[in-house]
Parts: sequence; C-alpha cells; structure tokens
Amino acid sequence: MPGETTMPKLICEKTIAGVTAVRVLTTVSGPQGAIIKQIVGPGNPYWIFASIPSGVVIGADFTNAPIASANIAENNAAAEPLLADPPSVDPSAVLIYQQ
Repeated sequence: MPGETTMPKLICEKTIAGVTAVRVLTTVSGPQGAIIKQIVGPGNPYWIFASIPSGVVIGADFTNAPIASANIAENNAAAEPLLADPPSVDPSAVLIYQQ
C-alpha cells in the first residue's frame, strides 16, 4: 500500500520457563538501540531487518549476528546496516523457515 510504514522485525532467542526458542518481534519504527538492549539483552545475538520473507521462522543462524550491547548508541550503529535497503545481510540467508 502506498504510504504504508514497514515495521522492523527483531529476531532473537529468548528463554521462557526454561525453554529457549527463536522469537520474531515486530518493533516500532525509528532507532532500535534501546529496544535491542531491553528485549535481546546485552551479550546476546540478534538479527533485525526492515522486513523479512513471509512464513513461519523456526530458527536462525546467529553465527555472525551482531551482539546486543548495554550501550544504546552501539546497538543503533550495529542495527543500521541491517535495516538499510538492501540490508547488509540477506534475511533469507540466516533465517530458517518451517517447510
């Protein structure tokens, strides 16, 4: 739709009740540093993209993913190339989808 705002997708692993799973969260537009710090947590890997291919994400390869920092400015700097058009990393190269 013309004028439609794309909402970034944050992909990270979260442990809830002892179960670790990949989570895909839609975040607000704008700088992502504080969101990364709060949701991902310092020291944990994540991916963030302006958009991702449709489907059910069941996993991700975090091998070369950025690592969340307690410093919001560092998180913003790490997220910018991933949120660019085109992103510095192709989401389909690191996300694993349900078949």
